[in-house]
Amino acid sequence: MMRRKSLGACVLLSLGLLLATASSAYADTISITTISLSNLQIIPTSGTVVISAPQSGLQTAAGAAAVNSFDEEGGSNQQDPSHSEASTSITFASVNALSDFTTRALSVNTNVTLPGCRCEAETEANAVLRLGFTITGGTGAVDVTFSALAQTMQNLVRDQFSTFAVSGTRIFLNILDVTTFSFDSLLRAMPNEMLTLETQRQISEVVTLQFNQQYTLVVSLNAVSRAGQNEIPEPATMVLLVSGVGVMVGFVKRRRK
Repeated sequence: MMRRKSLGACVLLSLGLLLATASSAYADTISITTISLSNLQIIPTSGTVVISAPQSGLQTAAGAAAVNSFDEEGGSNQQDPSHSEASTSITFASVNALSDFTTRALSVNTNVTLPGCRCEAETEANAVLRLGFTITGGTGAVDVTFSALAQTMQNLVRDQFSTFAVSGTRIFLNILDVTTFSFDSLLRAMPNEMLTLETQRQISEVVTLQFNQQYTLVVSLNAVSRAGQNEIPEPATMVLLVSGVGVMVGFVKRRRK
């Protein structure tokens, strides 16, 4: 009697382990993208920087957009002289963006997390900071250093059922009518792959400008997350249960014989 109970318990324990393994064998499809920019500085080799309103547009702007294959869409935009923030959230996706003139800081975040479904989602975030400035205290040309601390994080996860997972970042600095420089990163994951890319860099560019002339600096961040997932079949739960019942029936028949 004890032996029969022990064997039954072993069968049930084995089935439980198989079911737990099957249910945990499938991962979500994930794309997360984050960018932040801080400590923005304008440093001339001589003279003084005078900050003013930009020649066009408000000083801060933020935008967030998301769409999925369930025909859901979300969007938010804000422009303000001192602080702009935008966010939106739909099924499986969320976005937020921030631009602050006082701290001269920007950040964007996009997130797509798909469970077992036949679905897709895409998110995009933008943050913009505009600064008018003039270098005073001299004549002629002057070298000016533009610097900032930039941090990015891109995280991608794909299982065997996902169709794609993409993360994109862009840091863009534009001195209107003078020069433009940008820093881009595009990351794609392969099936059954997990990727994480984190960077921290001190952006520093030297530009020759003129004293006593008004300029406009436009700084923008752009983050994109996209992911697609095929429908995942049930994780063999019914197959395992039927197999387990078959094992137990066979065991009982052998005991009766």
